[in-house]
Amino acid sequence: MDDLIRVRACLAVVDHDRLLLVPHYDTDVGAVQWVVPGGRIEFGESLREAATREFLEETGIQAEVTRLLDVSEVILPKKPYHSITVSFSGRIGGGHLRPEPSHRYGKKTPRWMSINDVLDVMYHPPQTVEKALGITQREADRRRGLL
Repeated sequence: MDDLIRVRACLAVVDHDRLLLVPHYDTDVGAVQWVVPGGRIEFGESLREAATREFLEETGIQAEVTRLLDVSEVILPKKPYHSITVSFSGRIGGGHLRPEPSHRYGKKTPRWMSINDVLDVMYHPPQTVEKALGITQREADRRRGLL
């Protein structure tokens, strides 16, 4: 069993009521899952530094952290997989939107998504996306087919 716990830092940036998300392909939940930009933390790097570095790498846009937004966890014992994500809110600093260059899984073009866009796709981490966009629990449950 893989006993590695993955720690991920991400940065949720909302601009004009739209959240910037990055597609991940062929995931456990479907062909495409839209993810808050982020990734692993390098040794000696702070959570905030990792979140802004990963955001820049994945989107081409410089951003700054404004506050802690959420902490979430995924545990899939049968896979085995265990991940903790520390999510921050942030704001744009500069740069130009572009796909992450030379990504091992191919072209991943980021996209600004409104609440309506998000409610029609699979997204991760769910609580982070919902908090960033102000999606109510009722809206999220309806999307998941729980209502």
